[in-house]
Amino acid sequence: MMRVLKLSAALVIGAMALAGCSSGTTIGQFDWPQTGTPGGGGNLTVVSNSELSSLEPGEAGTSGQAFPVLRNVLQGLLTRDTKTNEIKQLLATKWSAPDALHWVFDLRQDVTWHDGTPLTAESAAKSLTYIWNKKIPYAGNFVSDPVTFSATDKYTLTMTLTKPDTLVPAKMTVMPLASPTQIANAPETLPKHPIGTGPYKFVSWTPGTDVKLELNKNYFDLHPGMFDTVDWVFRSESQVRAQLVQTGEADIAMGVTPDQCQGATTNGARCTEVQTNGFRFLRPDQYNQTVLSDPRIRQAIAQGVDRSGIISAFISKDGKALDNAGPVGMVGFNQDVQTEKYDPDAAKKLVAEAKAAGVNTALPLTIKYRVGFFPNIDNMAQTVATNLNAIGLNAKVQAMTDAEGLAEYRQNFDGNTIEKIPADRGWIYLATTSNDLYDFSQPADTLLTCHGKFSVYCNAAFETEYKKANLMVGDARQKAFADLWAKFYGKDLPFLPIAQPVNDFVISGRTQIQPRSDMFLPLTEARGPISAGK
Repeated sequence: MMRVLKLSAALVIGAMALAGCSSGTTIGQFDWPQTGTPGGGGNLTVVSNSELSSLEPGEAGTSGQAFPVLRNVLQGLLTRDTKTNEIKQLLATKWSAPDALHWVFDLRQDVTWHDGTPLTAESAAKSLTYIWNKKIPYAGNFVSDPVTFSATDKYTLTMTLTKPDTLVPAKMTVMPLASPTQIANAPETLPKHPIGTGPYKFVSWTPGTDVKLELNKNYFDLHPGMFDTVDWVFRSESQVRAQLVQTGEADIAMGVTPDQCQGATTNGARCTEVQTNGFRFLRPDQYNQTVLSDPRIRQAIAQGVDRSGIISAFISKDGKALDNAGPVGMVGFNQDVQTEKYDPDAAKKLVAEAKAAGVNTALPLTIKYRVGFFPNIDNMAQTVATNLNAIGLNAKVQAMTDAEGLAEYRQNFDGNTIEKIPADRGWIYLATTSNDLYDFSQPADTLLTCHGKFSVYCNAAFETEYKKANLMVGDARQKAFADLWAKFYGKDLPFLPIAQPVNDFVISGRTQIQPRSDMFLPLTEARGPISAGK
């Protein structure tokens, strides 16, 4: 069986810096402006690997969709400093919980949505009432029991809960506020034309081509050198993205391979490596299965997939296999839990044992993934299939478009339920997810509960223990979650973490910006050369 080591009391659960490391030419070709008229930086071109299926405000929190750029259009009440893990003010200047069922937010008094709607407690309440909805993609991942929002006075917003929730401040960092005027008068435009409060206004979206933004000159935190316009371009080939920076046609290339990143450090460009707050993993079907639900088969997968080799070849030469549902610093992280090491011979024996007991090991298993979702995903999927075939299973790969793959990956969403999973469907998803709350409850809610949006796992004992642990706070919460993960990861292997991703960015020498561990590109911090423009 999979080994679970003893939980260490020395686990550090506080803040941890996840800063990027840069190589190549250093910034210094221009004198980045410190004073003067806001803007003037010219145009910024970001070339991304992920085409968008929607501009729905709820999707603006997901790194795989719109987060890198669109969170500069749509903002939440709060934000997170990913270097210190500290939650900080944004649209709200103060927040507190006067009792277990109420949160109070003091709002900024100098903010308007891009359509001219003033930010007040009343307008914020309307916007949050819209976004705090289980049916909203991504944002709905963090919504559980009903809440209400109301205005105590013009700039004081009160949130009333039905059950205590200590994670409300963290959730407010991923809940973007769309214009309440748009929500009321033109809701059909929400997936096509985001109207937020951020430093950049949405201009246009040409599906398959680009999204265009322009500087919001009424923003409360403008600086000289900020880019006047932003063009977010979609290109599926990672090598093409890197080359566009090399040739001066783009300023930032997202989602390139480590080799492409290092190879693109010419003409002043630099390679910036950022470790993210999420994890890449395999999600094998378990519900209504006879093959993948067999513990010997899942243990064989854990032993038979060469995670270290995959990481070294396709993610980071210095990366290590991850056995947690989130990064170090996450509440519930257990540094002393691990599955079996790579051992194909032991995996073969487990498969043979299961076959002798009547398990149909010839059943086709499909490694499913979304094309271009992250660098080297094709190679990773094929390696997983090769590993599984080598231990006596019958695996193949299936690549899908981002929209098709997302629709299938969202298991309990839009009419799908876990109960509808066909018998012995045999899917093994190669996926990546974030942990924006830095709390075990985020992956637990979505991947480990019976009706989580991405869950193919259902264990009544897990849910009972999880519900108890989720009511705890502080050190008790950390220990309960760490123990819970150790117990059920070792017992059930509901999914197999591979690694904490490292994302590589090629950044031109005419651009000053530092991508964050949550994939956000903070354009208020970005600078362009006023003298040269672009």
